[in-house]
Amino acid sequence: MSLCNIAGLTPVEDPSYRYKMPRLMGKVEGRGNGIKTVLINVVELAQSLNRGAPEVTKFFGTELGAQTTYDDSIDRAIVNGAHTDADLQNKLRTYIEKFVLCATCHLPETHYKIKDGAITQKCLACGGKSLCDMTHKLTTFIVAQHKKQKAEAKKEEKGKDKKAAGEVSPTAGSEENSDNKKEKKEKKEKKEKKEKKESKEKESGNAKKTFFDEAGGSSSDDEKVGEEENDAKAVGKSLRCCSTYMYHLFCVYTVYCMMHALGIDGKSYTTHSCRVCSRN
Repeated sequence: MSLCNIAGLTPVEDPSYRYKMPRLMGKVEGRGNGIKTVLINVVELAQSLNRGAPEVTKFFGTELGAQTTYDDSIDRAIVNGAHTDADLQNKLRTYIEKFVLCATCHLPETHYKIKDGAITQKCLACGGKSLCDMTHKLTTFIVAQHKKQKAEAKKEEKGKDKKAAGEVSPTAGSEENSDNKKEKKEKKEKKEKKEKKESKEKESGNAKKTFFDEAGGSSSDDEKVGEEENDAKAVGKSLRCCSTYMYHLFCVYTVYCMMHALGIDGKSYTTHSCRVCSRN
């Protein structure tokens, strides 16, 4: 890609001139009403002039009276119509003269200062300030772009402030999470203990019921307590009776064996009750 000196309407022939830019290259595409010129290296050109590619593209549209489009996603600049590189280069010199070069030292080291809709250029080389031609159509686009960029910057700052305000330190967040986990764990343990206790009480209540309760049906708490005591007494008595009965059989069998050995008829004594358990 060939380079040339950055110059306005007055050419700069010095070969050692330090301010260089690439020569603008255009490519004609389409035919008929859809014919257009694609600016191939407009991004590199705009960077060398310290300007934006959309601004340079828009300038060609205002000067040539054609519609222009610029796609930021693919950096593609289009000017409707068929235009030669020589025509585009001549229009570019006008742009450099009006919006790039310093009015005092004529060096391309300026940047915009926009205030109250007025565009001034401040030179970084000599410190001079000059007002741009506000009658040109491009100034409307420059002011609109400046407002758009300013609004986007404010939006980003607000987003950062909100993020910083709502941000919590990692340690604090971990502590809160651990506290919440502990509380949940304690509640869960308490609930499980309560459920276990209730289930044990229910099981113990069911175990205390006997066949006497089932036969008698449901009753009040006092009646249930009395029935439980009666059941316990009945069980104890039945156990004692069983042991006594076994002892009674042993006694009867012993006496019967003795009477049989002595030749005494034991039928007349079977109706007598046992002195130990009062059984017949």
